[in-house]
Formats: sequence, structure tokens, C-alpha cells
Amino acid sequence: MRIKFILFLLLFFCFTIFLNGQNNIDSLKNIIQKQTDTTLFNSLLKLGDLYYEKGQLDSSIKFYAIGENKTLTKKSEKFNCQFLIKLGTMNREKGIYNVSSQYLYKALTLSEKNNFVSLKAKCYNGIAIISAIQKDYEKAIETYNKSLKIYKETNNDRGLASIYNNLGLIYLDKKENSTALKYFFKALNINLQNSEDYQIATNSENIGLTYSNLENHDLGNIYFAKALKIWYMQGDYNSISINLGYIGNTLTLQKKYQSAIDTLQKGLIYAKQANSQASIRDVTSYLSKAYEGLNDFKNSLYYYKISKQLKDSLQNGEKLQEITEIQLNYDFNKIKLQDSIKHQVEVSLKEKQLSTEKNYNYIISSILLVILVLLFFVYKNYKEKNKAHNIIKQQKEIVESKQKEILDSISYAKKIQDALLFQANVLNTILPNNFVLFNPKDIVSGDFYWATLHNSNFYLAVCDSTGHGVPGAFMSLLNIGFLNEAIKEKEIVEPHSILNYVRDRLIDTISNDGQKDGFDGILICINQTTKKINYSASNNSPVLISDSNLIELPKDRMPVGKGENLVSFNLYNLPYKENDMLFLSTDGYADQFGGPNGKKFKKKQLNQLLLSNSKLPLEKQKEELHKNFKTWQGHLDQVDDICIIGLKL
Repeated sequence: MRIKFILFLLLFFCFTIFLNGQNNIDSLKNIIQKQTDTTLFNSLLKLGDLYYEKGQLDSSIKFYAIGENKTLTKKSEKFNCQFLIKLGTMNREKGIYNVSSQYLYKALTLSEKNNFVSLKAKCYNGIAIISAIQKDYEKAIETYNKSLKIYKETNNDRGLASIYNNLGLIYLDKKENSTALKYFFKALNINLQNSEDYQIATNSENIGLTYSNLENHDLGNIYFAKALKIWYMQGDYNSISINLGYIGNTLTLQKKYQSAIDTLQKGLIYAKQANSQASIRDVTSYLSKAYEGLNDFKNSLYYYKISKQLKDSLQNGEKLQEITEIQLNYDFNKIKLQDSIKHQVEVSLKEKQLSTEKNYNYIISSILLVILVLLFFVYKNYKEKNKAHNIIKQQKEIVESKQKEILDSISYAKKIQDALLFQANVLNTILPNNFVLFNPKDIVSGDFYWATLHNSNFYLAVCDSTGHGVPGAFMSLLNIGFLNEAIKEKEIVEPHSILNYVRDRLIDTISNDGQKDGFDGILICINQTTKKINYSASNNSPVLISDSNLIELPKDRMPVGKGENLVSFNLYNLPYKENDMLFLSTDGYADQFGGPNGKKFKKKQLNQLLLSNSKLPLEKQKEELHKNFKTWQGHLDQVDDICIIGLKL
């Protein structure tokens, strides 16, 4: 009776001061009734997941640990199992493998006792990952297959993709690259069908690693870039650090040591923000190799010591022994599972025999606690109304900060794109008299120029990918990868056959759902022995100036990609005389709006400008083109990427 009386007085006092009318009382009752254990646990899981997706592992662990502790008092074993799995995953991400094993085996025991089928599959998956980290591949594959069986029986596509990805990692570690790629692409296809961005990024990253192992660094960087875009969009510090580590290591393998160091130093910052000892260990190891490549042995030794210390800490004998003991304890406890179940049933029956009075007191106390919490927030909200202008200011600062983060991410993407465009010395060696006018609309570009020397043939491409900005840039990386593949891997020689091959690869890769992405462009081939030039052109025409006459050379009116016409591209011979000028361009310059009437510049006017400047020195021709464009553009925005290359033959 005393509890009832106190509760009555408190309710009356609170409602009198803070609530007015019967409607507010009914509203408060509805709020109280909605405060369920399920809502609390789901909220804690969601909070932990959000921090995990941002790579903030310590914050994620904090909320999972709160949830796990509360499930013990609430006797909610299914939620308890979920929190244990999450804690096991987070500690593995941090490189604390012994603690990770403790959580996972505890969760497995719970899931087997209660037949939580999907959670049992997750436990097997997590335990198998630890085995793979210990290089116990046989046990890892055996455990993965247990999880795989459950996911197949329950038609769980996301689970299947996860296991295929992890199996691929084992074969990648074993240097069986073809088998690894098979599993990674199986996982990627499932995740693409279900639009699972996080998993798509993981699969792309692993495919990039495999191509890097195969020394196909250009294709590897394309997949790293796909993953990095998603990690940046999600703000996942840990995954960003891992991916930057892979890209930096690839740049080291390509002997681009300074670019590798710049990339890895940024990766180290993100690894420290995520507080992941495993990521710090890996990035510092890559830094040591990059500095060694520059013969900077002082910094190389400095980062080697950090990496070695972390490696010894994360893989010491005591921790490995502890993992083995955890597994043995699990096996022993499994034998006693039936006795444990019987005991749990007895405990449950005793709990149900608690007196009605104790249950009633518990309910009253809970309601009292909820009311006090609600009153606290009512008071807090009342005070916060007086600080509205400060909140608006803070929100503005957050928006500005996010905008800066996005801009920084795009700027870094430009570094990746610049690394894949051809080096100036390649063109200068073959055709020293040249100029390149390259002016993206945004930070990164859908237009690209690319060259390579293979056997006795020199290839030069000037192309306009579908779109501009970030989408156009990623299309450019894909197109460059396929051009490389056609020439260097497939040994295709003639430009029209190269464009045919790239078109087929684009259709197979990205056009199955009706998209028509690809590029318009010009690909020329100069034979170093015969000095003969031939080319193929998609929608854009090369321009030749000979004896003060301008000739717009033939082109094919179809894209390199899915279109209405899929016949073979034509191969054209390019007759020329010494000191003739050849111009390769995209349509960005001609399509620019401006002038006194705000109209397009147009191709005819561009050709006349090229002809009038053709006798000037090459660098002066570039300056005149740039100056004329700025004058024509005036105060209007640039509408497209611009790329023009001039060559004196």
C-alpha cells in the first residue's frame, strides 16, 4: 500500500505541474505503454551498427556492450546472442582475436541451445574467420560450410554472399587467385542484385586485391576506387584506412613511392580514428616498404618497428593459446548441453512462481522510472527552446563540415584518376611536339586521355565517357581498364578491333539492365617501324591540317557501348606529311554556351580556330584555345569536360 500511495502522490504532482488536461494524461500513458524491451534492444543494436558503418569501433562496442548487459537482466536470450555476435565482430575488427572468440563461442552455445538458426550461421561465420586469421584453413573451410548449409536451406542471399566472400579470402591468402575471384564475383553478383552497398564495397575491395596479386594493378585500382567511393559515402573510418592501405601498397609495387606515402599517411589517420590496431599494423607495414623504396631508411625503420610491435601484440602465443582453450571449453560444454537445458527449465519454472506482489512492485517501479525519465526530458526540452539559435548555428557548422568531407573525398578520387591517366613522358617520347588542353567541368572528369606503347605500336586515345564528375570519372577508370585489357592482355592490335572488344566488355559488365553507358572517342595507332598511322573513331572526328587546309577525317556514328547499331567499327588509314597538325578532341569545347547571345560555340567555329592558330608554336596554340574559351564562356557555367590534344606529325 505504501508504494501505491507514493506513486499516486508522484503522479499527481508531476501531472499537475507539467501536463494540462486529460488528453495529455492519455498521451503519457500511451508513451509509457510503448516503452518495450524490444524497442530498447533494437535501438541499441541500431546505434552500434551506425557507429560500425562509420568505422568508429570503440563507440560501436560501447552500445553493443550496454545492450548485452541489459539483455542479461531482461532474460532475453535471442537479443543477448545478437549482441554477443556483434561484440565478437567488433573485437575481431580491432584485432583482439581472443576476446572475439570468447564472445562468438558464447553466442554459439546460446544459439544451439535455443535453435536460433540464423544466429547460429552467423556464429559459424565469425568463428571461421578467426580460424582463417590463424591460417587454419582446413578448419575455417569446414566451419564456413556449416554456415553455408544453413543459408542455403533458409534462402538467405545476404548470408550466402558473405560466406562466398570469406571463402574467396581464404583462397586469396593461399595464392589461388582464380578460385578466389570465382567466389568474390559470386558474392558481388548477389549483392548487386540486392543493392547491398556495404557488401558491394567489400567484394570490390577483395577483387582489387586479387587483381593486384595478378599484377594487373590498373584493374585492381578500378575496383579499389569503387570500394573507396562507398566507404567515403558511409564515413567508415576503418574500411577507408584498409582500402587506402591496399591502394598505397599497389602504388609501392608500381614504384610510385611518394604517391604511396601520401596515400598511406592518410590511411594511417583514419586507422587511428577507428582505433583499430590491426589496421594501424597493416598501414605502418606498407609505409615501411614505401619509405624503403625512396631509400629513406630512417622512416622505413620507424614504421617497421611500429608494425612489428603491433603484430607481436596481436598474435602472441598467450592469445593464440587462449583461443584454443575457448574452443576446447566450448566442445566440453556442448557435451553437457542437455543438463544445462534441464537446469534452465527448472530456473524458468522457479521464476514463474514468484509472488504476484513482487511482480506488481517491479511493474510499479518500472513505471515510476519511466515517468522520471520523461520528466527529465520535458525539462531538458523546455530549456533547449531558449537555445534554438545556437542549435541552428551548430547544424550549419555540421553541414559545412560534411560538405568539406565530401569535397576532400572527391579531391582524393582525382588523385586516383590522375594516377591512371598516361604519364606525359610516354607521349613526349613518341611525339615530342604536342600540347594537351584538359579542363574538367568538376574536380574529376568523364573525359580522359590515355596512351600506351606495346611491342612496336604506340596507341593514343582521347575519349568522352558517359556523364561527368564522379559518375563520369568512374566510367573513365572502367574504360581505361578495358583498353589496357584489350591491348596488353588480349594482344589485340588494330584500333577498330580494340573498340569492338571494349564495347563487348562494357555491354557484358554494365548494360544488362538496359543502361547505355560507355564513351565516344578516337583511338590512333602509330607503328614505330613503318611510321604509318591508322585509327578508329566513335562519334568524334580527328582533324588534320595539311598545307593550310583543314580536313575533318571520317568517323563512325555509334558509341563504344550499347547502342542501336552494333556493327564493327571501321579501320581508317591516316595519310600525312611531315609537320602536318593532327587534333583529337571531345565535344566539350564545341558545346560550351556563351558569346553575346548565350549560344553554343559549335564544331565549325572550333575547326576555324584550330586552323587559324595552326602555324603558332604548340604551347601558344594551347594558350590561345584556353583564352578563347574563357572569353566565350563569360559568366556562364562550364557545361562539360574539355579535352583537346594537338600533335605535330
